[in-house]
Amino acid sequence: MQRTIILNTPPVVPASGVAVFDLNNLLGTCLESLNLDLGGTAFTKSMITGLILKANNKIIWESDGTKHNLAELFKGYIAVDDVARLCINFMEQKARTPMAFQSGAIDLSPASGITNLKLEVTIAGATAPTLGGVAEVSAITVDPAEKDIRFLLKRRHRAPQSIAAAGKFAVIVPHMDPAGGGSLFQRIGVVTANYTSVQLMWNGSVQLDLTKAQIEFMQKKAGRVPQTGFLCLDFLLDNIQSGRLFDTTPGGGCQSAQLYLTLSAGETITVETEELLALNAY
Repeated sequence: MQRTIILNTPPVVPASGVAVFDLNNLLGTCLESLNLDLGGTAFTKSMITGLILKANNKIIWESDGTKHNLAELFKGYIAVDDVARLCINFMEQKARTPMAFQSGAIDLSPASGITNLKLEVTIAGATAPTLGGVAEVSAITVDPAEKDIRFLLKRRHRAPQSIAAAGKFAVIVPHMDPAGGGSLFQRIGVVTANYTSVQLMWNGSVQLDLTKAQIEFMQKKAGRVPQTGFLCLDFLLDNIQSGRLFDTTPGGGCQSAQLYLTLSAGETITVETEELLALNAY
């Protein structure tokens, strides 16, 4: 972070409805994070049922207050959960290299092609809510060493799925299929209360096959903080990005990729991805 910019207050912050932040005052900077302040008589993160960031009216990032907070707590970026604040972080704060640290931050220079940026916050069941916040930004990078990551955004898309009973199931992961172009995954998160093991395949080869206890042990060893009801396949556990991303693009040699979960009971799960892609790939 080089400096902070106060966010334009949404014209309306409804008790139930959509509050819209006009983020065009951030154009010309490199956006690293959005820090939202929740206030009012009764307004909690669980009452944020939708978070959508749009660039040029394309959805580049989506979640909700509860699910995104689980992901941030998992990474260990927040030592103690602050009930009145929610951070949408686009960077890798624990990365070991400058390029990995900056990856995912949103270049909003004229060269990026982004001319309109807004954040839509859907609220349900609040009482006299207020909503504000600040953006953490830095100057646009001109370092030739970072040219390859300059226009890559941290994309987050989601896919809810209903699973009827216990067993092992193939899970839909947004943009994983190489036939559709694939993607570069930093993490794949699954909100699930009943998973007991996870298996990841790439070109028919097992990339990982772990029980819940095994994967959580490895994550704790790496300094992550596993959350109840949340599975995260974190491909950056050692905080190094080069050679670590789960690449399902045809250019990366991927012909097939699949995620399998074993559940002890049926439930509705939600898969949320963290990917690195250019805006023109959306």
